[in-house]
Amino acid sequence: MNVKQKILIADDSGINRALLMEILGDGYEYLEAENGVRAVELLREHTDIALVLLDIMMPQMDGFDVLKVMRCYSWLDEIPVIMISSEDTVDAVRRAFDLGASDYISRPFDAKVVYQRIINTIQLYAKQRRLSAMAADLAFEKERASRMMIGILSQVVEKRNGESR
Repeated sequence: MNVKQKILIADDSGINRALLMEILGDGYEYLEAENGVRAVELLREHTDIALVLLDIMMPQMDGFDVLKVMRCYSWLDEIPVIMISSEDTVDAVRRAFDLGASDYISRPFDAKVVYQRIINTIQLYAKQRRLSAMAADLAFEKERASRMMIGILSQVVEKRNGESR
């Protein structure tokens, strides 16, 4: 059974959330947050979120504040964030990237471009996670082989010392 990846869409506009879900289709499980506080709650509850689509201008807690919380808890190491906002000033884009956003898409946008950028980001992070797991496995195997070699060499030294007495 193929489990659908979860995408968190944090935007105060229900229409914008629905539009993004329509663009991405039925291949994902969607979590919706109407403000930054709810987005952080969902991030705490769901540790398997594949991507966050984050608006900047939201009530209670804006997108920049959500990025700060995500950086504080090191969630940005595992979960990519794409900012989707009508705020397209250079300062806003720079600030989003400085706080750890993976990409920035300005509204209005082209649905095909948004779809492809989201898919590319999800795939890139999935490959990064697989490579990290492979590197950890290799390091474990190397450590195990080193311990085994030390054990063999210890036995050889013990035998030699036993014969030389």
